[in-house]
Amino acid sequence: MNFKEQREVISNIQIQEGQSVRMDCPFCFNNHTFQITKEHSKLKWYCFHASCDVKGAVDTEKTMDDVSYYLSKTNLDTDIEAHGWVIPDYFTSPRSDERCMKFLKYNHCMFAFDKGMVEIYFDPRVDRLVFIIKNGNNKVIGGVGRSLSYLNIPKWYVYGRRDYPFICSSTLDSSRRTAVIVEDCASACSVSHNFTGLALMGTSLPYEFLPAIQNNFDKVIVALDRDATSKAFDIARVIATTQSILTRVVILEDDLKYYPPETIKDILCKNDS
Repeated sequence: MNFKEQREVISNIQIQEGQSVRMDCPFCFNNHTFQITKEHSKLKWYCFHASCDVKGAVDTEKTMDDVSYYLSKTNLDTDIEAHGWVIPDYFTSPRSDERCMKFLKYNHCMFAFDKGMVEIYFDPRVDRLVFIIKNGNNKVIGGVGRSLSYLNIPKWYVYGRRDYPFICSSTLDSSRRTAVIVEDCASACSVSHNFTGLALMGTSLPYEFLPAIQNNFDKVIVALDRDATSKAFDIARVIATTQSILTRVVILEDDLKYYPPETIKDILCKNDS
């Protein structure tokens, strides 16, 4: 694919100054192999898959948002650490948008939402359903926005900090200490009837997530999609060897969020010692 064709596709990807996004490649369609970054008003992109030769860079017009980003960047991380990430006042309830409610119901997230185990908002400016991330002190430090339109790329977008996972805790005290590691926030919510869901937002385990796992859980079940089975075993190996936590892998036929809670429990408890 020539540079002009690449640039046309890249122009449809929403990315802010200072952001780096890892996603499915929009050219070869391989899972989580494409990375795009915007820094100093320059877009850079690259696909890591061996069969894909897509890569490039292009200067973009500097916007006032770009200028504001770099003026505030020095104090941004310190401010989030001290005061948390502030949920924008234009965020609204997901109940205000029919598509939000349809997504939550279809992906079995309503139990967690209704029980107050997760905060969820609608971001009308970029048309995203936002799952709020809280740290171990229950402080809001960011969010993960799921696009409600197939034309809105990337599908998932991270607000605020990226060094702490999205966690949706079960209401059952005996299950709080068992983490089910899944790929996305919806799946994390779907397991919350009986377990605590922890979303990687992909199929790789960021090392920054390890303290949250070690400090909160006694047992881990890694449950990624079937096409990420090898990565699931890699993640389980890292957690078991570095954190000394009892860890096992469940091989899935389909994403957990598509199953009702009774089936999810059966799948995750099968062959459980």
